[in-house]
Amino acid sequence: MLCLEQIIFYKSLGLSLKEIRDKLVKRPTLSQIEQILKVQEIELFKKIEDAHASIAAIEACRTAIAAGNYPSWQLLTHFIRTFKNSNLLDWSQFTFNDTQKEILGKRFVNEQDAFDLYHTWRVLAVKAVTLAKSGVSPDDPAAQDLAADWWKMVQEVTGCDSDQIQAFAQIQGERASWPEGDLDLMDASQTFIEQSVKHYLASQSIKNKEGGSGVL
Repeated sequence: MLCLEQIIFYKSLGLSLKEIRDKLVKRPTLSQIEQILKVQEIELFKKIEDAHASIAAIEACRTAIAAGNYPSWQLLTHFIRTFKNSNLLDWSQFTFNDTQKEILGKRFVNEQDAFDLYHTWRVLAVKAVTLAKSGVSPDDPAAQDLAADWWKMVQEVTGCDSDQIQAFAQIQGERASWPEGDLDLMDASQTFIEQSVKHYLASQSIKNKEGGSGVL
């Protein structure tokens, strides 16, 4: 019989008693244990993705409300459903070239770094779509807050390094090969994000010039 400690451990990982009975053997080898853990790890990542999708929708709703608009419930429901069929793990099917692998490998030293960026991007993109569909202008304070967060994300992820910027630009250029849900989200949000960021950078440039003239 499986020892009680094993059953409790696998149960704590989210496996049902039926799954434990069906998947585990009396004396599993180390490789069998590793495979069981890998499969369950993937399932847990998917659950985390689903939770983040819901959180992104909640934040998008709050963004629309803060701008004085009703959220587009139909739109948000669509993206939540899409997200549940598309997540970061799907990017394993994307073909990165050797240069991209090398550059991104240095930037994302572990899986958590990649997940953090992915979730941040999704939240901001969903907010952008929500604001756009609510009729908010790119120069609206809510859109400018979004632009500031987006620009901060870009700077943090690239470090303003030309090689990293080029790598991400190449991946963006190959959007036709993106996972379906992320492709839909990017297509729906890109125009509003670009317009908002353009206005944000222009306003920051004006502020910097005014600040500089004041010092002189």
